Amino acid sequence: MSTAVSIPTTLEERLKMGAESLRYPIAYSEFLDLLEQAEYPIEYENGELIIMSIASDEHERIVANLLGVFFAELKRQPDYGRYGSNRHIYIPPLNKAYSPDASVVKGAPTTHEYAKGKAAYTNPWLVTEVISPSSRNRDFGEKLLGYKSIDSLQYILYAEQDRPLVTLFERIPDSNRWRSTDFNELKQKLEIGHFSILMEDIYDNVF
Repeated sequence: MSTAVSIPTTLEERLKMGAESLRYPIAYSEFLDLLEQAEYPIEYENGELIIMSIASDEHERIVANLLGVFFAELKRQPDYGRYGSNRHIYIPPLNKAYSPDASVVKGAPTTHEYAKGKAAYTNPWLVTEVISPSSRNRDFGEKLLGYKSIDSLQYILYAEQDRPLVTLFERIPDSNRWRSTDFNELKQKLEIGHFSILMEDIYDNVF
């Protein structure tokens, strides 16, 4: 790699660098090379490699709950594909590669092969992120703007990890405008397309 900073490839090396997210300026081609080697989550944006922060126990519990909810609501519905964080989303016009905590594709997925044998999809219908203190600024800043630029995307779900609070962004039909709604009580219900999610299911065994 051309960068002067030594970028780790193993999870053991990554853990020695601390829990916070890290950024390094590298070429997109170098990011693709690292994707084939890295044992931990990475993203690419605006000429920078983003090494994701180390997830907390609360973060992983919420992610598992969300994936469980998507399975329960969308099982035996072949038009919906469910994915975890190992499946990247690629945004061609912006040359960005994101790794949402969970996502759903409606219809046939369209893909972009970013490395031999590895493909990211380009047409998500729903993406979800669990917000931590270290990721907040980026999630609600450049990353949210990147997600909103995806034509196929209809819903963006942000779940706080340190309190029961979900922000649901929903595209206004036939437009590039979005509306957002906050949910902060465990008995509340989110309506997403033709299915619904209870707040208490998102935060089961967390709060």
